[in-house]
Amino acid sequence: MKIPKEKTAIVLIEPQNDFLTPGGTMYQYIADQLKERNVISNLQKLLGEARGKVKIFYVPFQAFQPGFPELKKGGPGTEGLRGIEMDMKADWGTGAWLAGTPGPEIIDQLTPKEGDIIVRGKLTLDAFHSTAINYLLRANEIEYVAFAGFHTNWCVESSARSAYDLGFRVLVIKDCTATDTQREQDYAEQVIFPRIGKVLTADEFLAALS
Repeated sequence: MKIPKEKTAIVLIEPQNDFLTPGGTMYQYIADQLKERNVISNLQKLLGEARGKVKIFYVPFQAFQPGFPELKKGGPGTEGLRGIEMDMKADWGTGAWLAGTPGPEIIDQLTPKEGDIIVRGKLTLDAFHSTAINYLLRANEIEYVAFAGFHTNWCVESSARSAYDLGFRVLVIKDCTATDTQREQDYAEQVIFPRIGKVLTADEFLAALS
């Protein structure tokens, strides 16, 4: 497989403290998988070797103000996953993605470098729903979108599905993604992603760039 680097972008979903740092609201659930799969180190290698060859887009989750005034109490935005996150405890307070806390900040190990593009405004599972990522990819004449980040079967999967529907060639870099359990990871890798794109390791992706 050959991947034309001038038409390729890596989209890194939510490499933030609330997921990836001890004390974060959701770290306890994903910690074992991060360690077993060596995901942070894999991401460091991927970004380090791909930078300068392909475009790199970071799509962090947007911070909420304390008390979540952006969402109506009892409304649909406070149900489901978001409602659960609002009640989660972190070392720095209650609630995920709180502005003024370390939670929404990108982890030090994956700090963006000059030339990387940070896409703001992600407030839903799907990175294409509430951000300018679609425009930015098309403005850069991107055809191949390689997804990495968190969680595999939530935001990565939702974003990859949208990319497929929008006509992009979807790649998922499996050893640069993680979720809460191996069972969930396996289902996404083995059942969902092969139907919307190609599943690669970081080494396979880097070797295929041409």
